[in-house]
Amino acid sequence: MVRLFDEVRHRCPDHHHAHQLIVARLAERRADAGRDPLHEVYDFANWAAEQAPADSPLAILPVVAHAERYRVLAAAGAEPADPVASGHWVGRRARQVMKAAFDWWLEWERDDHPRRFVDLNFLAHAKFCEGRGAEAAALFHRIGEHATPAPWSYPDRDPYQAFSAARASALGAP
Repeated sequence: MVRLFDEVRHRCPDHHHAHQLIVARLAERRADAGRDPLHEVYDFANWAAEQAPADSPLAILPVVAHAERYRVLAAAGAEPADPVASGHWVGRRARQVMKAAFDWWLEWERDDHPRRFVDLNFLAHAKFCEGRGAEAAALFHRIGEHATPAPWSYPDRDPYQAFSAARASALGAP
């Protein structure tokens, strides 16, 4: 796995999808460790985000790592199936990661990145689960109806129902 990822990074250092795949794989290691703030997935995501250019969407990778780790922990029964009730997004580390990613997004003005909706969905999901309704609403406005299966399906939910309910709640729709 590491050699293959190194080869991808050698050819395309900012390969968005490759980074998200490695984060998903790393998140699956040591499910029994619970909410370990030093889990390797967090270190990798932070390292990759720091190595990327300032305008790279890899700045969102720590948010993706947080969601992927939740997916693994919820599937193992270590977190509640309801991501909002889990409290996974309200700890100190989570708040720092979400704030940095949201601040980056406020300055990112590119609407041409092919995977922008993937990133925006991860960030909207995190902000909604964190209880930051106004920030989630801003992201939902940007996303429109472009729901992505991940992370709304985590741990085992209908992604479009979860997205629609979160979007309606954040936007104040009945």
